[in-house]
Amino acid sequence: MKIINSDKIIENLIKKIKKNKYKKKLLIISQINKGPVLAYKKAILKRCEEFEIDVVDKLFSNDQNHIDIIEYCNKISNIDGFIILQPLDSNTDLKYLRNNMPFNDLDGFTYESLGKIMDKDFSHMPQTARSVIKFIEYMNIDLKGKDVIVANSNNVIGKPLFMYLNSKKATVTMFNSKSENQIEKVKNADIFISAIGIANYYDKKYFKDGQILIDVGTSYIDGVLYGDIDYESISPLNIDLVSSKKGVASITTLSLIESLLYKNS
Repeated sequence: MKIINSDKIIENLIKKIKKNKYKKKLLIISQINKGPVLAYKKAILKRCEEFEIDVVDKLFSNDQNHIDIIEYCNKISNIDGFIILQPLDSNTDLKYLRNNMPFNDLDGFTYESLGKIMDKDFSHMPQTARSVIKFIEYMNIDLKGKDVIVANSNNVIGKPLFMYLNSKKATVTMFNSKSENQIEKVKNADIFISAIGIANYYDKKYFKDGQILIDVGTSYIDGVLYGDIDYESISPLNIDLVSSKKGVASITTLSLIESLLYKNS
């Protein structure tokens, strides 16, 4: 098993960010302040402080909803990009927000951004999907004719990646919770991308020598981060692995800042 780490990608992103001469301000919207949401927010705030980027960190209460969020956004100015950290409270209508957010979308959230992705304009990809693509480009993978499985079907990872991979002439299968014969299908894939959020779900029986695995899943058990793939069980295999902790998750925040600084500069 060969682990593909993010060191060179991180180095290149930091160099690019430091070259930017434009002063930008980021708006972070959240309604939950614990668990993975809080961890991601802390990572964003830490990087913004490191690069002297102005941030508006707006936490809405559970008593507030989509109307309050849009009213707040319409009252503030000089925002160069926003990210909404999900999940939000159940009384907050995501459809309303997707239709009405007034600022530059950095995370493929609005219907406008999603529509552009459907039209093969990938400039507004969600950051997690963008980070997966950065690894694919870094590994110099020729996607033409490759059989790729994406174990995720949401708007943040699965659907945007499906559109990107398909545009590169890969043959793409997207798993959902009802997908059958997964072991057989994964074993026959050239590339497997997992983002189901179940710790160590995919073990050795799913894989064979020669595959490329990209683990996007994150699960916390007793404060420890796990990916979707059981790395110990697959260690004897001759595969290339992008792991959860030292792979996609390690560059998502930098990818967000890159998007903030270089969109509409």
